[in-house]
Amino acid sequence: MASRPRLLLSVLWHLACSTLHVAGRGRGNDSLLFHHLFREYDSALRPVREHQDVLTVDFGVTLTHIVDMDEKHQTLSMNLWITMGWNDTHMRWDPGEYGGVKHLTVPATYVWKPDIILYENVDPQFNGWSRDETYVKIHQNGYVLWEIPAVTRSSCKFDVSSFPFDHQRCFLKFGPWIHSGYEVTMRSMAPEGSLEGFIDHAEWRVHNFIAEEHLIFYGEDFDISTPYADVTFTLRLGRKSTFYVFNLLLPCLLLTFIMAATFFMPIDSGEKLSFGVSILLAMVVFQLVLKEALPESETLPWIGRYVIITMILMAISLAMSVFIMNICDCTVSSTPVPSWAKKYILNYAARCLLMGDMSRLDAGVPRETELLLASPFQNGHSGGRKDPTILACGLNSDPGRDGTEGIVSLLISRLQGIEKQLETLKTYATQQERNWEIEKEWRTLAKVLDRIFMFLYVSVAITCLVAFAGTSQPHGGNK
Repeated sequence: MASRPRLLLSVLWHLACSTLHVAGRGRGNDSLLFHHLFREYDSALRPVREHQDVLTVDFGVTLTHIVDMDEKHQTLSMNLWITMGWNDTHMRWDPGEYGGVKHLTVPATYVWKPDIILYENVDPQFNGWSRDETYVKIHQNGYVLWEIPAVTRSSCKFDVSSFPFDHQRCFLKFGPWIHSGYEVTMRSMAPEGSLEGFIDHAEWRVHNFIAEEHLIFYGEDFDISTPYADVTFTLRLGRKSTFYVFNLLLPCLLLTFIMAATFFMPIDSGEKLSFGVSILLAMVVFQLVLKEALPESETLPWIGRYVIITMILMAISLAMSVFIMNICDCTVSSTPVPSWAKKYILNYAARCLLMGDMSRLDAGVPRETELLLASPFQNGHSGGRKDPTILACGLNSDPGRDGTEGIVSLLISRLQGIEKQLETLKTYATQQERNWEIEKEWRTLAKVLDRIFMFLYVSVAITCLVAFAGTSQPHGGNK
C-alpha cells in the first residue's frame, strides 16, 4: 500500500515536467534566451567582470553621401552608417542549451551602450544616435553589434584661397564623452572608413577617408588631466573645377586679353578710349557676378585677386592710352622730340620690339612739293632771274622807248611785290614742313610707346596668371 503513493507522486512529477517542457517549447528558444539574459541585467552599468577592466569599443564608419558643404558657415553635412561593437560579459550562452541559437536581436534600449559622440557636432537638433529606433545583435560569445544610420552636421575649417582648385580636409572625431580611457578605449575596425555605396557628389570628389586612433589627455587647465580615447576619420576632398573654369575663369581671361587689342587700334582714334572703357565696365559687371559664386571667407580666393589686379591693369592701360593720345596731339607745341627719346625709344626700344630703327625714317616732303614751293626767280624757272636794275638800264638805253619807262618801273615794282609774297609763302611752307616732320616724329614715338605699354600689360597679366595658378596647386589642405 505504501508503494501506491510513491507511484502516484512519480506520475504527477512526469506530468508536470511534460507540461513545463511543452510550455517551454511553446515560448521558443529565443524567448527563453531573452529571459535568461535580461532577468538580472542592468543596462546602466558598464558590462565588465571587474571594475578596473577596460572595455574596448570597435568603431567603423561608412560614408554614403555628402549632403551639403557650407563654406560660409564652415559646416559639413553627411549621411553616415555607423557601426559599433563591444564585448558584454553578461551576454554569453551555450547555443546547445537553447536550440542552437547563436545570436539574438533585441531593441538597443535593452543593453548597455557606449556614450560615443561626434566631437565636431554642430547640429542643434542632435539628441543621440536614434537609440530608441534601432536594434543590436548579440552573439553567443557576448559580442554586441550596433549599426545605426545617421545624418551628421559637423564643423570643418575650409581654406578657399585656391578656389576653384582647392582641396579640403575635414575631421570626424568619435569618442566617449564621460567614460575615460581607463574605462573605455576605442579601436578602429579598419585603417580607412568605408566608401562602399558612396553616391558621387556634383561638386566634390572624395580622395580618401583615413581612420586614426588617439588617446588624448583633457582637463589639464583644471588640474584634472584625464585620458580619453577616440577614433578620428580624416576626409580629404577635392573640388571639381570644370564648371568654374568654363563659367568663371575663361570669361575673365578673355576680357583680360581682349583689353590688349586696344593697343592695336589707331592712336588718334576716339574709339580707342571708349573701347577700353567698355571692357573695364564689362569686367566690373563680371566681378559682381563672380562675387555671388565665390564662397565667403576671410581669405580672398586667387581668382578674385586676379580679377581685381586685372581691373587695376585695365585702368592703368586706359591711363596709358590717354598719355599716348596726349603725346600724339602736336597742335599746341612744335617742340621736337628730345634726342634721348630718339636714341633710347625710337632706336633701341623699337629694335627690341622688332619695329626696326624708327629714328631714321624719311620725314621729307615729296619732290612735287619742293617744285611748287620754289621761287620763280630762281635759276631754272621762267628763263632765269635777272636783276631789275640791269633790266631798267637796258630799257633806258633805247631812246625810242622813253614812253615805256613808267610802265617798266611799274612792272618792276609789281614783280618785287610778288617776289616778297612768294618768299613769305615759302617761309610758311617751310615752317609747315618742319611742323609736319615734328608731328610725324611724335606720332612715331607714340606708336613705339603704345607697343611698349602693350608688351608690359600682356607680360604683367600673364605673370599674375602664372603666379596665382601656382598658388592654386594643392598643398596638403588644412590641418
